[in-house]
Amino acid sequence: MQKIISIAISGVGNRALPKNQNKTNWIGWINQIKKSNKFNLVAAHDISMKPLNKLVEKKFLKPNKIYTNFNKMLENEKLDAILISNPVKFHYYCIKKSLEKKLYILVEKPFVSNLKEAQALLKQKNNKNISVVQNWRTKDSSRILRNFIKSGKAGKIGQIFFRYIRNRENPNYPKYLFKEDSPALYAMGIHHLDLFRYLLNDEIKIVSGRFFKPYWSLYSSSTGVNLTLITKKKTIITYTSTLSSLSKVSSQESCIINGSKGSIFNESDWFEPHLIFKKKGSNKKQKLTAKVKKISTYDQYNISDLFILNNLYDFIVKKRKPICSARDAFNTIKLLHYCKKACMQKKEIKVPIK
Repeated sequence: MQKIISIAISGVGNRALPKNQNKTNWIGWINQIKKSNKFNLVAAHDISMKPLNKLVEKKFLKPNKIYTNFNKMLENEKLDAILISNPVKFHYYCIKKSLEKKLYILVEKPFVSNLKEAQALLKQKNNKNISVVQNWRTKDSSRILRNFIKSGKAGKIGQIFFRYIRNRENPNYPKYLFKEDSPALYAMGIHHLDLFRYLLNDEIKIVSGRFFKPYWSLYSSSTGVNLTLITKKKTIITYTSTLSSLSKVSSQESCIINGSKGSIFNESDWFEPHLIFKKKGSNKKQKLTAKVKKISTYDQYNISDLFILNNLYDFIVKKRKPICSARDAFNTIKLLHYCKKACMQKKEIKVPIK
């Protein structure tokens, strides 16, 4: 008989339960859990009653299973796991308390707010129970691309050019977003820099860069960043990103990967297919994602989230490795820390790698 995992969720925001399904790129964690035959949603926590009451209205949970006190939920409920999807400033506390209860944890990116918190959690007992949502890893394009690079068909990867341009200057967004520290790094750069580590199976050892922000930005911190990154295997990555484009003139993401045997190209909004490979000396285009039928942003987010949820189940029940462990996520947080440091100090910095 299949084991059913009793899981609770902390943070019932748009990522967990979309306010308007027609304007959201995913069905949300709660719907994913309710559709699954591997999990039972036992309880939910949020600091506000408004989203919690929606869970009761939709008959996802009974009134005695919703909490505004995180510790009370942990004390009252018999859980195997918890999904943490609240704002990042609460991650460290919730992870620490959940580890004390020996729970398995799936936490949204960023893993924690800063390097200091990440270092502290790695010293915690049971830290191997942590799995982190780095969902650019689990989209079809990413998994296919990683395997293609690993096969050697593109040759040794020499350089990557990645551009991200987006309008996130929406005054209707939650106010806390505009107070985020270095959102170009911690809101979106974390997806892309983690993806580079994952695709190349390599660590970045040298970083340099600059922050920028246009005069019209609503953010208190810089919304743009230009980075030059060099990996241990000497791949050079040129990365540029902004959240402050006021009009959409192209796809949000553009990625070109140059290998010694050919180049890979992807143009998308959220790293959806199609992936194109052109062999060195040939004009023929090979569609690496030709067999992928569900290519919309909505489908790819949901495929990615389901992949992560199933991996959590296998992590708990079958003792398989998480897609992104605490140690793995720590290395991405560490990279972000040194990218920020390089931009602030306006000089090249070495990233310590063990």
